[in-house]
Amino acid sequence: MTAPAALRLERVCKSYVVRGREARALAEVSASVAPGQLAALVGPNGTGKTTALRIIATLVRPSSGRGTVFGRDVVTEQSAVRRLVGVSLGTGRSFYLRLSAQHNLAFFARLKGICSSRIALEVPRLAAELDLERFLPRPARSLSRGALARLSVARACLGEPRLLVLDEPFASVDERARELLWDALARRARSGRAVVLATHDPSIAARCDLVVELGEGRAGMSGGGRAAG
Repeated sequence: MTAPAALRLERVCKSYVVRGREARALAEVSASVAPGQLAALVGPNGTGKTTALRIIATLVRPSSGRGTVFGRDVVTEQSAVRRLVGVSLGTGRSFYLRLSAQHNLAFFARLKGICSSRIALEVPRLAAELDLERFLPRPARSLSRGALARLSVARACLGEPRLLVLDEPFASVDERARELLWDALARRARSGRAVVLATHDPSIAARCDLVVELGEGRAGMSGGGRAAG
């Protein structure tokens, strides 16, 4: 029996009605991401990259088409999908700004159902992996955009989900942090997990295994070229 794709989108699109007129947020997209792959969603602003990620994360329902995560439908099996995905769709506003970075990670880990003993191990491990250790005692409101971006990826990685869904994870980070993030994502792909990220950066897209180009018409897929390591 063939294992299901980590992510499959079949002619998925999203439209809204604004002042009596249809406004398309995401043109029809079809894509398939296998376990172990890093996939990039690319395209100009307004072509629906964030909308596509929100559909995958079960936060938005598609107007038509079908999406599945490891065979689970993003509309009819939302609870199952949410157990499979780790999501980063923003930075500062999605954290409790008065809580420390460590308390934020612990709080969201508990929401995922992770037990206290595992949290005590996982939070320091992720902090070390993404060079966040010195920020753990500090309130989230005091962190730079780059540190918040890494904290958001760390939160998405809690519980080692089988699919990571990330919106512009490299947008606010410097070159060193960019390589830390890339290495963290590549390690997860090598372990059989999958990553789908939106990016404006062609150098990041070029390192991915798969590129999904969004536009006003149907989306197209092309192969990438992930760097070793």
